[in-house]
Amino acid sequence: MASDNRSSRLRKAPQQHRSRELVAKIVTATGKLLLTDGPEAITTNRIAAITGISKGSIYQYFHTKDDIIMAAVRDAAERQLPGVRSALAANALAPPHQMMDSAIDMLIAFTTDNAPTLRYLNENPEFAREVEASSNMPVLMQTMMTLHVQQYRDQYHADLEPETIAWLFINSAITTTLMFFQTDRSPIDLQQLRVGLKRMAYGLLTS
Repeated sequence: MASDNRSSRLRKAPQQHRSRELVAKIVTATGKLLLTDGPEAITTNRIAAITGISKGSIYQYFHTKDDIIMAAVRDAAERQLPGVRSALAANALAPPHQMMDSAIDMLIAFTTDNAPTLRYLNENPEFAREVEASSNMPVLMQTMMTLHVQQYRDQYHADLEPETIAWLFINSAITTTLMFFQTDRSPIDLQQLRVGLKRMAYGLLTS
């Protein structure tokens, strides 16, 4: 287990165009490896072999392999954000059952595609906190869900505030889904998870 005082910043910032291209090449190659093989299969030797960049040059900019992985994670998050933002905005306008079904389907698809990386972050909480601190995704999700509840207020329980309903829906769905993918061996059937999450979410509705 990693210590809690680790960080994943660059050893030094690339100043020249060529050095920025070199760092971008390292990060891009690592991002592809994250999707195809997962973090556990990534080594500095492998990154060097794929990119044609020497280990010495890699270590000029990154302290450790984990630093490279985290740079790739942040890069992927930044590139995915516009699409996620658009999907959340469109989904917020849909009626409650449709919104919940779509949101949970998107969550499961994203988690399935990124399960090894999410497990890596779970095992390295200091890096997970770093990703969360640098992302506006939690605030964005809370805001869009709250706006949705306000728009369809008569279909949600009146004794719960819109912000409360939004928080419960988002965090119960995310936490349960992440628990499902924490290990390679699924505790329950994936389709059962999908149906169960939707049934749980429907409980926030009046009928």
